[in-house]
Amino acid sequence: MTGAGLSAVTEQDLLALAAAIERGDVRAPVNETCLQAAGFGHLVPALRPHFTLGPQGVRSIIDVVLAERRHRRAPRLTLVWTGDDPGISHSRHTRIVLPELFSRAREHVLIAGYSIDHGAELFASLHRAMVDHGVTVDLFVDVDQLTERLRQAVKWAGQSWLLTSAPIEAAQENIARGRAVVALFYRLMWPFGDPRPVVYFDPRTADKHSAVSLHAKCVVIDHEYTLITSANFTDRGQTRNIEAGVTIEDRGFAASLERQWLNLVDAGVLVRA
Repeated sequence: MTGAGLSAVTEQDLLALAAAIERGDVRAPVNETCLQAAGFGHLVPALRPHFTLGPQGVRSIIDVVLAERRHRRAPRLTLVWTGDDPGISHSRHTRIVLPELFSRAREHVLIAGYSIDHGAELFASLHRAMVDHGVTVDLFVDVDQLTERLRQAVKWAGQSWLLTSAPIEAAQENIARGRAVVALFYRLMWPFGDPRPVVYFDPRTADKHSAVSLHAKCVVIDHEYTLITSANFTDRGQTRNIEAGVTIEDRGFAASLERQWLNLVDAGVLVRA
């Protein structure tokens, strides 16, 4: 958010901040401490250049930004599809869209996925963007489902799951188990070496008896381009199933989705591997 300034702040956050200023919840001096106390700590990087303006100056800037957004072009939406597509097509295929999105990244990529396989093929264009452009990646995974996919990968490679999974089975609690699974993910599904994505997970999904799943499937590229889809990041989801999704070109929407994930990280619901 630092480089994007107020363009990366959601309309909901701008309206909430304007209301807080009107109520007197945000008072001079406007600074990091003031914003943290009012529940707007996540807006500090975007607002820091405007701290010297005071509350009413910040409110005036918010009014200008909101007015500009009301007149800007509407978000651009594209239907994304996997599976049979008879007749005149109004969609783009998932297996084409995903590597295109990865290839266009120049700053940051957020990925959330329930099921993942064939990582060497799936993430090749993403790793190239990381190498060529210094792109950073945050990846959110479901530990239980990822474990099953790793089990299949080991089987396909003709190796022993009993031996490969020893560090996972030795883990005594959910976070340790999740981190052991992610370590195996790096080994089997991210064969490129460094740079690597930062992986986050919900510890509850590492509990074999839990009913909780991280089931979302989405991608955000450079805080602007979003893919939300029913398709898992698997060969079936990308090429064979019938799946529907949408790409959304809109900074406000992308910022809202990223903030949802960061809220879970900030609250400790999701942890870093």
